Amino acid sequence: MSFLGYQRSDGSAGIRNWVGVMSVMDNCNPVTRAICDAVAGTIPITTLFVRGQYGKDLKISYDTLGGMGRNANLHAVIVVGLERTSTEEVAGRIRNSGKPVETIIIQDLGSTVTATAEGMRKAAKLAIAASHERRIALPESLLTIGVECGGSDTTSGLAGNPCVGRVADRIIDLGGRIIISETAEFLGAEDLFAARAIDAGVKKAFLDRVRGHEAEAMKQGVDIRGANPVPDNIRGGLTTIEEKALGAMIKAGTRPLVGVLDYSEAPSRAGLHFMATPAPAVESMTGLAAGGCQMIMFATGVGNTIGNMVSPTIKVTGNTNTARTFTDNVDFDVSDVLEKGKTITELGDRLYEFVIGVASGSLTTSEVLGQRETAISRFGPTI
Repeated sequence: MSFLGYQRSDGSAGIRNWVGVMSVMDNCNPVTRAICDAVAGTIPITTLFVRGQYGKDLKISYDTLGGMGRNANLHAVIVVGLERTSTEEVAGRIRNSGKPVETIIIQDLGSTVTATAEGMRKAAKLAIAASHERRIALPESLLTIGVECGGSDTTSGLAGNPCVGRVADRIIDLGGRIIISETAEFLGAEDLFAARAIDAGVKKAFLDRVRGHEAEAMKQGVDIRGANPVPDNIRGGLTTIEEKALGAMIKAGTRPLVGVLDYSEAPSRAGLHFMATPAPAVESMTGLAAGGCQMIMFATGVGNTIGNMVSPTIKVTGNTNTARTFTDNVDFDVSDVLEKGKTITELGDRLYEFVIGVASGSLTTSEVLGQRETAISRFGPTI
């Protein structure tokens, strides 16, 4: 099996061929959006904060923006910044991917009108160059796929997530990478997932992330053991944090855990990886996109519509009601597992074929409808 993708100079493979226009900080977003509104083939990668951030938060912001810029789905990147120093912090993190990188520095150009015009000229040239690229047959071993869930219910653990897990196993068996995230989602079943670690070091790293996440919340006076499941999970039939965790981790399939990643970090080897991210989908998927995921499989029970800007997001549901009421936002329906007695293997293999189709160019609902967003995690105050 293979998919039709774009071969990159660093050996990676893109499933899309966009020109990314990226804001270094929040005050650059209007220029970024104006450039993309004017030039076909571009996508806006906006952000909040950065200006006035420091320490860990500033590093995470720079690293995440750089990671999204390096994502193989981007043919080229235009980095839009207010001033030169911060702009180069981001642009420098992208250049080592070998792809074309241009900068727009608003203060140097004198006004947003001038900056937008210059950005349009650069974006148009890059978009035309990108259009000369052609898809070629590439092995699935070049795929890095994130697995996510949101709006979980009873059907998530029984149908949606297991079908995603079936695809995860197949991708790993073909030499690819799967990244599961959402640290808080493992509370209550973390020992079971840790038992899948390939060695003591990976096991400790995973448990340290999960228990550290819980401890940090406790320091802030929040007991996330009592805040999870959230109200829409409870309405969907989930009763305990353990029940939710058992259903959530199924989407990682059954293969060994080979690596533990910090937020936005890219894996260095094939196999199953865990990335330490917050549970909210937009923050989590932003980390996955920065970590190199060309695509995200997102299982939802009662409904969650958001996708990622850089990584096409496939919405999967095992809930027949959600498949009907959220039909505009659902990409793949696996409710026949519960409604018609179909097997996880059968529906999972159909989902795998759909995934390969998306990798080869088929569009997802979140792409078509523009239901995409970016949000970088932050942990401290701004100056």
